[in-house]
Amino acid sequence: MPEHPPTILILGGGFAGAYCAQELERRLGPAAASVVLVDRQNYFIFHPLLIEAGTGSLEPRHAVVPIRSFIRRGRFIMGEAVGVDWAASQAEVLPAESSETIRVPFDHLVIALGSVTRLPEVPGLREHGLEMKSLADAVGLRDRAIRMLEAAESAPQPERKCSLLHFVVVGANFTGAEVAGELEAFLRAAIRRYRTIRPHDLRVTLVERSGRILGALDENLSRYAERKMRARGIDVRLNDSVTRIEPRRVTLASGEALHAETVVWAAGIAPPPMLAHLGLPLDARGYLVCDRDLRVQGRPNVWGIGDAAVNTDAAGVAYPATAQHAIREGVHAARNIAAVSRGQPTTPCDIVSQGSLAALGCRTGVANVFGIKLSGFAAWWLWRTVYLLKMPGVARKLRVAIDWTLELLFRRDYVQLGVHQPPRSGTSNPPPSLSSQSAAPPLRQTT
Repeated sequence: MPEHPPTILILGGGFAGAYCAQELERRLGPAAASVVLVDRQNYFIFHPLLIEAGTGSLEPRHAVVPIRSFIRRGRFIMGEAVGVDWAASQAEVLPAESSETIRVPFDHLVIALGSVTRLPEVPGLREHGLEMKSLADAVGLRDRAIRMLEAAESAPQPERKCSLLHFVVVGANFTGAEVAGELEAFLRAAIRRYRTIRPHDLRVTLVERSGRILGALDENLSRYAERKMRARGIDVRLNDSVTRIEPRRVTLASGEALHAETVVWAAGIAPPPMLAHLGLPLDARGYLVCDRDLRVQGRPNVWGIGDAAVNTDAAGVAYPATAQHAIREGVHAARNIAAVSRGQPTTPCDIVSQGSLAALGCRTGVANVFGIKLSGFAAWWLWRTVYLLKMPGVARKLRVAIDWTLELLFRRDYVQLGVHQPPRSGTSNPPPSLSSQSAAPPLRQTT
């Protein structure tokens, strides 16, 4: 046994990084390895429940999981990596609330930095768009929606009232479709408390550039979800996109202008900008290129997992950027690192998808689990059951179950939480919300 056990440094504490750390501690004792995890926050978002946490079906704090519950013996550093010295095998880390960096040595480096919202060069997107990536985004959207309801209640002109109550969601993948469905259900129930607002004043538009929503699902389930949304009054725009966002207007590629004051951008993800400064092999889109055993190509002690990496199956098809794949990649990377530490060979990461689920609001959903296709209430019930079982920790499972039970028995409180502050300019449009990803300093590569 070496005098100093090897150090395994994990950058990123999302699903992939947290479960990798947990599995490493399970497989390697404290004498065999030292695990260090670095993340900006001391929690990760349980993303499947993010939208429900925002709309009030779930207490927001119950949708976050403390990272320290995954690191029992290892070390957690709240901060972010700002440089990597490959020659010395050290990462330069800037701890939270500090102006001085520290150097963390490593024998194995696991990169699990996740992803950011994809932001194309659409005029007005960064100034007027909202994203759905963090708990603050979800709760902020609810604050924004309630603010629009309050403003519409006292708006004298019908046109102004309709503009305030028009919500445009761009991108009809799982996030976009769930945002549109849950937001419409939330608003439809909330307007009962407002005396001057009528159902026809409210409008939710879902814009998708492809020919159908929820493209990862079977076409029949996709069409079912579309029909259900249209039946509820959601305006689904297919084969179209957004070309300009202004304070009170959204212009579509088709040339039509929508009078709306809230735009949620959920049109895909992009690699974190940090990857571009690491000096590691990237694909054309900027993601880490990895071998089948999850090692970054050409780097025997560097591993790429989760949304930040391109990990493929035996046929060369990349695994999708979902929570279930990130978790299983994290666990498999830990197994391979443990194998390497014992002088054993690594194994390829073969993942068989367990299926896909989407909640559409109004206690309806779509699901394809182990080849079984469900829709309607049964799919919605399965959606809640699956994610309740996947929630880490018995106590957190119980809290979520209680929240959902109370939500079935009692009405929600349609009240702001103060996350989304009103703009100082006097307009109803929110301050910029899509610039957070550029706030982090880039990684510096040193040799």
